[in-house]
Amino acid sequence: MLNIAIASDLNYLPHAGTLIRSLYDNNRNVELNIHLLTMDYRVVTDEPLEDFFRSIMSSRVNIQIHFIGDDNPFIKQIPDGGVILSRATYLRFLAAELIPADRILYLDCDMIVLDNLQSLFEMNLEDRILAAVPDLFVGPSSIKHSFSLRYFNSGMLLINAEKWRKEKWLDKAIQFIENKFTTMCVGKKHYGDQDIMNMLTIGKVTYVHPRYNVVNPVYLRRNFFYGKIFDEAINNPAIVHFAGGAKPWNNWEIHPLSDRYFFYRLQTPWKTIELQKPTLKIVARYLSMWCKYNFSFVIYMFSELIRKLRGKGTRVILSEQIENLIIETTDKNL
Repeated sequence: MLNIAIASDLNYLPHAGTLIRSLYDNNRNVELNIHLLTMDYRVVTDEPLEDFFRSIMSSRVNIQIHFIGDDNPFIKQIPDGGVILSRATYLRFLAAELIPADRILYLDCDMIVLDNLQSLFEMNLEDRILAAVPDLFVGPSSIKHSFSLRYFNSGMLLINAEKWRKEKWLDKAIQFIENKFTTMCVGKKHYGDQDIMNMLTIGKVTYVHPRYNVVNPVYLRRNFFYGKIFDEAINNPAIVHFAGGAKPWNNWEIHPLSDRYFFYRLQTPWKTIELQKPTLKIVARYLSMWCKYNFSFVIYMFSELIRKLRGKGTRVILSEQIENLIIETTDKNL
């Protein structure tokens, strides 16, 4: 049985439903225990969501909604600011506390699943608290750069839930936020829950193949990633993560796998898709992204030249770097 945790508010339910549908379609040979975590009480009584759950629930698929109130001790410690404003992103810290399972696979809502996840779910975590994919996004976090490739994207987390509870990692997170992180992030851009999870679990993480969390830059900035492991991620993704601005529902299908998102979205009650209205800012972003796709080599060469002139070195990531990190932290090269 796969225990899957997803966090959402009412606004993101269409995307959560799309993720669940893709998970359901590509994992038909296993039992699914899907847990929807929310701080938005409207989710609990949402009729389209109820209809959707009834349509896929069966002897092999069970779905539960977990409501978390503002009085939760961890929720009270959520720091102000950050790049991601939704408090729902912090609910991944509570997954192991709410779900009585030995291990839990947490997935962000802006994802779709395109392959069976049983081998990932059953990998040997040994004494590690979680498994994740190295973060390949060059973002604004002032914390992530000190980690190099050991900084992971928290959109996909395979959590050793039994160990998490036994060693009281939630208490550790609360103490860390209260005593250190809140002071550290004052006046700085940060990725909130993702920065906290990275700093909290350093040295306790197993790294897995990027195909289990293929983020936008792998497509948008193809020339920054070189080698077999990135070819495998692009050509055979297991989990596609529409992280950042290139989301199918607001960028006119600029992402090359937007059609897969729409395929699963149309199998949910949320078939109507209202794209963002084309303001000047959105059009400028669209043109920028279009250029990154169609003239990536030119942009890559120019940006690398600028970095070298500034003495910052290269941003190219080689397959061997990721492969060595995977081999170093796991006995099973996924």
